[in-house]
Amino acid sequence: MEKSAGGPPQDGDSDTDDSEQSAAARESPPVLLETLAARVPEPVVVVDSDLHIAVANDRLADLVGLSSSVLVGEPVGWLFPGVSQTAIEEHCHTDTGEYLVSRSDGAGGGGWVELAFDEQRWDDELFYFGVVHDVTDRQEHEQMLEQYERIVETIEDGVYTLDESFTIQTVNSAVESMTGHSTADLVGESAMILADESTLEEAATLAEQMQFGDREVGTMTTELTTANGGTIPVETRFTTYDLDDGRFRQVGVVRDISDRRQLEQTLAALHDATRYLLQAKTKSEVAEHIVGTATDVLDLPAASMYLFHPGENVLRQTALSGASDGDRTRARLVTPDSGLIWDAFVDNEQISFGTGTERPLSDGLSTPEWPGIALPLDDHGVFLVRTDEELEPRLREMVELLAASAEAALARVDREVTLRQRESERRSQNRELRQLKEVNAIIRRIDRVLVEAETVEAIEQAVCDQLAASELFSLAWIGRQDASTLVARSWAGDSASYLDSIDLTIGPEDGPPAVRTARSAQMTVVPAIGDSLRDGAWRTEAISRDYQSAISVPLQYDEFVYGVLTVYADRSDGFREMLQSVFAELGETIANAIRDVESRKRDAADTVLELELSLGETDALLAQLADSLGVTVTCDGAVPHDDDSTRLFIEVDGAPDVDVVETIASMVSVDSVTDLSVDGETGRYELIVDGPTVAGTLNELAANLSSLEATSAGIEVTLHLTTDVDVREFIERLRRRYPDTQLVARREKTVPHRAHDGIRASLEERLTDRQLEVLRTSYLSGFFDWPRKSTGQDVAAMLDVSQPTVNRHLRVSERKLLELLFDDV
Repeated sequence: MEKSAGGPPQDGDSDTDDSEQSAAARESPPVLLETLAARVPEPVVVVDSDLHIAVANDRLADLVGLSSSVLVGEPVGWLFPGVSQTAIEEHCHTDTGEYLVSRSDGAGGGGWVELAFDEQRWDDELFYFGVVHDVTDRQEHEQMLEQYERIVETIEDGVYTLDESFTIQTVNSAVESMTGHSTADLVGESAMILADESTLEEAATLAEQMQFGDREVGTMTTELTTANGGTIPVETRFTTYDLDDGRFRQVGVVRDISDRRQLEQTLAALHDATRYLLQAKTKSEVAEHIVGTATDVLDLPAASMYLFHPGENVLRQTALSGASDGDRTRARLVTPDSGLIWDAFVDNEQISFGTGTERPLSDGLSTPEWPGIALPLDDHGVFLVRTDEELEPRLREMVELLAASAEAALARVDREVTLRQRESERRSQNRELRQLKEVNAIIRRIDRVLVEAETVEAIEQAVCDQLAASELFSLAWIGRQDASTLVARSWAGDSASYLDSIDLTIGPEDGPPAVRTARSAQMTVVPAIGDSLRDGAWRTEAISRDYQSAISVPLQYDEFVYGVLTVYADRSDGFREMLQSVFAELGETIANAIRDVESRKRDAADTVLELELSLGETDALLAQLADSLGVTVTCDGAVPHDDDSTRLFIEVDGAPDVDVVETIASMVSVDSVTDLSVDGETGRYELIVDGPTVAGTLNELAANLSSLEATSAGIEVTLHLTTDVDVREFIERLRRRYPDTQLVARREKTVPHRAHDGIRASLEERLTDRQLEVLRTSYLSGFFDWPRKSTGQDVAAMLDVSQPTVNRHLRVSERKLLELLFDDV
């Protein structure tokens, strides 16, 4: 039989009788089967015992898109692949019902059908009557569902479906993993098992908007409740679809955003850290904040930062945070070429290390016992982090971002510090120049006053007034030492009551600036009074009056101190180096002016007050010596040796020289004793005495000693004062040291040799105080006696200077004396 073009290929012509008979049989199917197939409203195929198609009704032809004439005679497997003799017989005999096979329409199409076969016999001929149902759509739908199910099960996000009452219909395994609930626990339960009421209300609102076409997809960020009662942050995207019965379903995808939220929080914390770095003023602040961020925000086990110190050429650990394995794993100081930390700094490259790294972190340390990274910070230093395990790419990126932030912050701090230093230096220089200009103006005014002043009091008050009148200074005062106390002589400025509230006793090292200067005769500068409030009550009193800094300078000229000038300012560091030198010169200028005024006053005095005093029984040195030896001791001269000692020249009659020297040497307050006796004469001695002496005290009180005689009963003194001295005040001041002092006689006395035309007045005017001291010491020690009682070397030893110095002063003094005698000759 000839086949249509659409049929399967033929093997060729066959002349066998069997083939002809088979073909004839296929050409004559039972009429009843054909009639039945035509009447059945479903596609029908009748297959003979050889599984060739005997009958194909029109519905089958329409289904496969081929005519019946083409189908008849073809093997049923050509149309429906997979249909076999065994399968048909098993289906017919076991009553398995419908089963699926694939089918081909012979024209490149295809689909799915269900076939139900029934076995029929006609004239001993076996036929299979099959009804065909097209299930292609259903099968494709099921395949699609199966595919979707596989996809849903393989994705990491949770997928669910809910009905309109928010009852869970389906969930994938990811939902189980997220929540800890099994599918059996979830399906059929209300969604409230996973979400709270507010979440469901929000979802219902979004679903309603979808039903009305206002939106296509809803997105919510919320939390799911887990089986153990905890929560996890999730992002849910869902939509709705309608069912045929008018109801709808909700299908959604749930994504666990714990990592994302943690990342957001970490980035936010890093952002905050970066913002804080903008406010950091020092590199130490940057370092502390960076290492703290590494452990607190990035959750690293430990971190540290090493900053470079150019002057020392080393890296110093500036900040440390987190766990530590002890000092052996933490380098406090990193020297050149000492390990991995230095390598990272010099090479400016990251270095990852671990337990297998052979090179140590730094000199003196073992090889690393934990993994970590050394990140260079340009020329600022190294950021060292401990990781304990290999960092995830995202965390490593954050560590590098933190290091970059540190580098930028350190560079900014460097720039700002440099700018601040320059600006501070500029302001400081300008301030000092303004101060210097104003102080110079003050000094010029003071110089004019000094030239015109005729009394010491006028000089002292004018100096204080001029200084206090400036906005630079708050208080200025001048004091002089009176025994063991500094006495204020003049002052000007705000809160002068301050002087009444502080202790001016010459004693403790932490006393007020004026006391320190009086004790040491050296400048005292207090840049910030408030820095050490507990170091002295005077500081509290000063701060309460807004005194912030102070300077005190001695009024000193040619080794003689005439008092102390102290000035306070209402700002810290008010007396910098430039002003200090100015005030030092001012102190010398004031001292010189005071010396000139006192010299003029002394030289101009023709009349003096002569006082005879009795000091009564006293523990004074000369009274003790007289009592010990049982003789009379006279003092015919006293010369100040230094601030704390006096040189005395005494005569002792009636006691062996050995006993006198031994007795004097045994006295605690005597530093040295020199026997000035010569050529068998005895009884004249030079003593250097520590602490107060009667002769020294009289010198301090500006008295001129005429005579002093000490016995076991006490000391009798005759002295001269200028006529303007308050005798009562003078006696009271003397009684502070010698309580039994009594005035025996008082009288005025003319002193011709002190007149303007006298040699002594003229000589004192020409000589300096030092020259007078050397000349007086030489005279009193017997240097000018013949034979000499002391040599130039002896005088030099007394004055603690060199012999050439003594000789020079004596030569100058002698020359000036001779000029007075012979210039008119």
